[in-house]
Amino acid sequence: MAKVARNKSNILVHPSLKWRLPFLVTAVTIVLLLHHIKTYVVVRPSVATVDIPIHDPYEETPPNDSSIGTLPQDLYEETLNNLSVETPPQDLYEGTSTVETPPQETSLQDLYEGPPPPNDLFVESSPQDSHEETPHNDLSVEITPPNDSSAETPPQDPYEEAIKHFSPFASEYSLATCFNLPNRVKRKSFKAYGPPGRELSIFHWRYLTYQIADTVDWKKRSAELCPYPPELVPFFKRFYNKFVKGRTPIVSAWPIGYAPCFLWYLFHESVRGTCKNGQSYHLHFNYTIWRETDVIFIDYPFYFKQEEAPFFDITQMPPRRSNQTWWMSFPEEGLGYYPFAGLDTFWGVFDLTMGSPDNIFDIYKPTYPVENIDPFYDTHVKFENKRNDVLFVWIAGNCYVPNKREDYVRELMNHVTVHSYGNCLHNQDASDEILKKYGLEKGPAPGYWKKHMYEINRDILSAYKFVLVFENSNCEGYVTEKVYNALLVDAIPIYMGASDIDDYVPPGSVIKVTDYESTSALAEHVERIANNKTLYESYFAWKKDTTHENFCKKCHPLDDSDVCAFLERVEWI
Repeated sequence: MAKVARNKSNILVHPSLKWRLPFLVTAVTIVLLLHHIKTYVVVRPSVATVDIPIHDPYEETPPNDSSIGTLPQDLYEETLNNLSVETPPQDLYEGTSTVETPPQETSLQDLYEGPPPPNDLFVESSPQDSHEETPHNDLSVEITPPNDSSAETPPQDPYEEAIKHFSPFASEYSLATCFNLPNRVKRKSFKAYGPPGRELSIFHWRYLTYQIADTVDWKKRSAELCPYPPELVPFFKRFYNKFVKGRTPIVSAWPIGYAPCFLWYLFHESVRGTCKNGQSYHLHFNYTIWRETDVIFIDYPFYFKQEEAPFFDITQMPPRRSNQTWWMSFPEEGLGYYPFAGLDTFWGVFDLTMGSPDNIFDIYKPTYPVENIDPFYDTHVKFENKRNDVLFVWIAGNCYVPNKREDYVRELMNHVTVHSYGNCLHNQDASDEILKKYGLEKGPAPGYWKKHMYEINRDILSAYKFVLVFENSNCEGYVTEKVYNALLVDAIPIYMGASDIDDYVPPGSVIKVTDYESTSALAEHVERIANNKTLYESYFAWKKDTTHENFCKKCHPLDDSDVCAFLERVEWI
């Protein structure tokens, strides 16, 4: 009978197992350890990742919830009287808020320079205990910069070191003026597709202004909606947000694909005509047929202006289609206020342009065409009937202009008396006799003259020998009615403005301030002329030409309408 051994714990152990016992203990330990790991890795995650259903807070109608009422009826369901396609779903654009919060504008300086870096970026802080955590967002923590006056001042532009490449566009990020615009090779024609001579559809694209928008009853106008193609959705969204949203009474956003029908004829009704060359056209504001339109005609580009590059807002223009020709007319204003109209980047958007000066636009049209020159050759006020006590008169309503004309007049007033009837340096009112003639009372001139502006100007100016004709900018080709108002009442214009003024007036008819070194020199010369009838009348020698052919070189109107001036250049393909 085998002996049974006892271990130190007084446990009976068979001799054959005695040497195996350590291995058995180790094996059991490993098995228990593996079992524990399996439980931790597999079993516990299965409990932690149980999916808990979460209700979507933006779900329009939770399933099986009978407490939710029916959706509101489409506000414009009754206004869609011009449906040509299936009514699209309503789009509230920007939610139901009626108060528009304008986005914060970011300037180019902000984009490229950014805010100045905080001081602590360039201050060496003292080493801290590695076990001590610095609290975040603790406004009480203050880092004091070292008092080392010799420390180098860090650059303010965080991208100063990053810009390592020369930009060929650097000059284009500076605001242009009318003095640094390029001369161009004129384009002669535009292309039209189809049978030669067919009627061309011309969309007259004009953007609304706040002044007009404020007069519109948008609630009433939104009672009838007309359809437009999907490409114009961004345009009408911006239109609604800019001019309609937030007004009282509240006007809900128009359904996608629809806008008030009155916009289809806001500026004028649809017009059909035929030019002298036999070309027929259809001029309209019909957004529904925008795709089929042959020409997009923009004749009021001033609202495209913005202060940062590219200096015009192209989002206010329609999308460009390959089958369409684009025209642009630049009327009644000068490049002094709107230099972007002369930039290559803007000019290149169009196939043909019209305006002044002649070296910028494809088709030349003066800022102020003189329709009838015959009245200029009559004498309306003789020399003897002009005032001698005060020689100069000035009427201006805009006092903050690029050429600082007001400063020149103020300096001139130090040497001679100038009667100013306008808002700028105002020191004289229209006489009671003139006001009574037009049924007016005294008020802040010239705004209160209203519809009698031209007549009152004429009556006031006719009493003086010299009229200060100062344009709001000194841009080539920008010549307005001011100089012609003076000539019509037999007064000599003292002119500040376009360098090429001689092309727009009779020869020897104006006095240019640029010909005199100072205001005092100008004043002395004018006084000599005022006291010498022969010298004064020499400025009207051009009236002796009975043919009236010498009146001007560039002030004449076009032979036909603006539209026909473009259509004369059609090239059929």
